Amino acid sequence: MAFLRFAVATEDFDGNLKSSIRKAAGLPVTGLRLNARTEVRAAEFGETAVRQLRHYIEEHQMRVAGLYYSSRHSLADPDRLEQRLDGIRTAMKLVRKLGTEPLLIRCGRIPDPTPQVDSASSTATSSPDDIVNPFSFASPKPAAHTASPAEEFKTLCEILNELAALASHVGCRLQLIVAEFRVARIQQLVRAVSPHEIQIAFDPATCLMTGADPVSVFRNLYQHIGYIRARDALKDVDGAGIEVAPGHGTVDWEELIPTFAEADFSSWVCVERTGGDQRAEEVSDGVTRLRRLAPVPPTGESR
Repeated sequence: MAFLRFAVATEDFDGNLKSSIRKAAGLPVTGLRLNARTEVRAAEFGETAVRQLRHYIEEHQMRVAGLYYSSRHSLADPDRLEQRLDGIRTAMKLVRKLGTEPLLIRCGRIPDPTPQVDSASSTATSSPDDIVNPFSFASPKPAAHTASPAEEFKTLCEILNELAALASHVGCRLQLIVAEFRVARIQQLVRAVSPHEIQIAFDPATCLMTGADPVSVFRNLYQHIGYIRARDALKDVDGAGIEVAPGHGTVDWEELIPTFAEADFSSWVCVERTGGDQRAEEVSDGVTRLRRLAPVPPTGESR
């Protein structure tokens, strides 16, 4: 049974980076996750600045618990794709310099890899003018090609293969933030990217908000999970959900936290709050609540 390593994210605290580090140091955590786009931009952090930042965090009895490359678009979205991939590649180079391995990136929805039968009729390429005017002599314009889900899946795999190969070379582990936890589809993606390694950032709040059972998902995927985002959520009357403060939702932490330990999960459990007006206070309370349920490490290793 593993002793869980708890962390928090600096972006959940108000103020600049140094202020956030000092606030996080007052919590019983040993890890601190940084944002590679808004806090630790490679263009602004040279070798000296990186060493100073790492030293400052270690002075406060913590370690860097991974980097998060945030983005508005999913990984394979064509919009600004190369710019996004360049940013991820650059962030990879900071990971090892900061003494950590995980790099969280937004994968988004995983397309269905199953080939679909094209049932479109031959009239699908006709424009409204062709239908209204039977005497039109203009040749119908071919419809713009829309990638099928299977093609989108293939593209995603190609992107991940390239990124995972570079990650392996620089000593980084990619942690995918997915939009929903469809176990079979995630397993297909992991196999398709092999032999390069990708891992999944497990998020029980996302599980709840998309209709999946967090405990069941973790048990089925634990071999592929390399990071835990300890967020909470409540189901609403429409069957959807909303993120709430950690420990105040319907995630069964009394079952889930021991399940993490029983699986010998050795990476970070990052207690997070991505919404709300009192994120720092709610994260602090969440750390206290979740640590009560976790195995206690030997004296001297706990904070």
